[in-house]
Amino acid sequence: MENIQNLKKDGIPITIIGLPYAGKTTLVNWIKEGRFTRPKPTIGVNFEEIKIGNVNFSVFDISGQTSFRSTIWKSYVMTSVGIIFVIDSADREQLEEASKWFWVMVDEWLEGNYTDKVILFLANKSDLKRALNLDEIIEILNLTKMSQHQSLSFQFFKTSIREPKNIDYALKWFVSKVKNLIDIQKTNPRALLITDIDGNILNLYDPENIVEDSNMFVGYLNALSGFTNELLGHDRFKVIKVDPYYYLISEENKHVVSIAVDDEQALPEARRLSFLVNEFISKNQKNLTKDKLVKFVNSIVE
Repeated sequence: MENIQNLKKDGIPITIIGLPYAGKTTLVNWIKEGRFTRPKPTIGVNFEEIKIGNVNFSVFDISGQTSFRSTIWKSYVMTSVGIIFVIDSADREQLEEASKWFWVMVDEWLEGNYTDKVILFLANKSDLKRALNLDEIIEILNLTKMSQHQSLSFQFFKTSIREPKNIDYALKWFVSKVKNLIDIQKTNPRALLITDIDGNILNLYDPENIVEDSNMFVGYLNALSGFTNELLGHDRFKVIKVDPYYYLISEENKHVVSIAVDDEQALPEARRLSFLVNEFISKNQKNLTKDKLVKFVNSIVE
């Protein structure tokens, strides 16, 4: 991924994934144009700003080729509010491969208690005679695992983009669920602090001056974080409540990102922003400057 800033757009970020020829770009074109098309296979990422109903979406249509599954799928999945997973329901072998890659991509996205997410499964090409039935598809995708994630909304539709069949119903369900997360998605953090592993401040976004003494504050958070590590073990993301705020803390790439939000419901967005910051730092380690970091943080929170 050449420019991680592409993950921050004006609309609600959603990612469309699936194996080659499942119908991902065909779906995007149907939403845009209201008709069936035969697009060329996607190479890399196609980005579209699309309005569905009265909701603006930033849609990332990701190539299903193996090289892209193992490199860029996770970055886009981790920063999305919702996923549309398109499968070829008439190809059992491809479906088994799709199931394997789906769980590789979403396991981390779904982990923890602060992961309000939406997943729409589209079993495309259901108009074909060789299409698998619903029970077979659910079994191959191992969708019973979804019950482990109480804050997750997901639904499954057998569809045919060619006809079209069930596309409108599926998208209406998806939009209605995402609407519930829009206010959370737009919630800006009360503060965003980036330090190195020694506690030196690299960037502090604090528009309302909730951090009175930054050095003391860094030491306090580090102490709480260390105590949490001793009790619960080291985790990539951890949440600490210091009234009246919740702090999501992530340690990665020899940096620590701490984000303060008003309430528990805003933690999914804090996690998304934290992932963006860590990805940006990782991509720019060799030429990272304070000005560049400040500019990036401002671009994702304002």
